[in-house]
Amino acid sequence: MSEILITVGSDVASDSWGFVGVVKVGQFEAYRTLEAFPTPPEAQNAVQEILSGILGELLAGAEWRRVREAKGAPPTRKDLALGILDRSVPTEKDNA
Repeated sequence: MSEILITVGSDVASDSWGFVGVVKVGQFEAYRTLEAFPTPPEAQNAVQEILSGILGELLAGAEWRRVREAKGAPPTRKDLALGILDRSVPTEKDNA
């Protein structure tokens, strides 16, 4: 099976009044911003921000469900190894 890439780019807006951000999955266009932007980089940055936010939310939700199903209860900060409770990351004290 070959790789399929998700790409983020820009294209001329349909009304030719700027540029839109475009997300493609392989050769198929999956999303195009509703808002037009003055330059291609601005359009690309906008759609990249949207895609990053959505992927982050989906991944966080999947992780939350995985831990909840494994424990049978909603995860705690310790379960998710958040903040100061995460002992898997070496501290300056550990490296001394």
